[in-house]
Amino acid sequence: MSDSDVFLISVVNNTDSAQAISQAIQNAGADSLRVQDVIFGLESGRFLPYHESLAINADKILSASGLTCSAATVSSSLRAIFFAAQSILSFDVDVVIVIGIESDSSTALLLVSPDAVGRWNLMPRARLAARSLNGIESALRAAELESKDVTITKNGENGAVLIKETLDELEGQSAHWGMVTMNELALLIERI
Repeated sequence: MSDSDVFLISVVNNTDSAQAISQAIQNAGADSLRVQDVIFGLESGRFLPYHESLAINADKILSASGLTCSAATVSSSLRAIFFAAQSILSFDVDVVIVIGIESDSSTALLLVSPDAVGRWNLMPRARLAARSLNGIESALRAAELESKDVTITKNGENGAVLIKETLDELEGQSAHWGMVTMNELALLIERI
């Protein structure tokens, strides 16, 4: 492990956002007190002011999940994953929950630093190998890969769901590399 790694420990999909968060923490064998930040990625326009009836109450979700840490909201779960990874790589945090919220489901991801993996004996499912705001080729270059190296590629609006699907398929096929894209955003995932 190097200081430039971000690990994905668990991913949970649930109709209830607070339960998705709690289950992701529990499935990882992590302590909820170790979670330092939650980043909400709001899919399907839920962040827009004129969708007030669809707006989320982040404080209520955090409280229901038993967390007392800070939270932020961004326009998509893939963007939220990028922000969480950057926070870990900048040594600002060691443990972050990213939660992608759609109208009928939520997908929570527990991301951690290499230090958290070692210190709390967490078992990573995957490593976020590279991310890019400038498209697939840029992400492949950063990971020193070619497109033929990537077994599974998913493209769409809900990055958290796509990451769960990609990771499940990588594990099911014993494949090594997957990629999730949305417009010019690209995330390479290495199954561990």
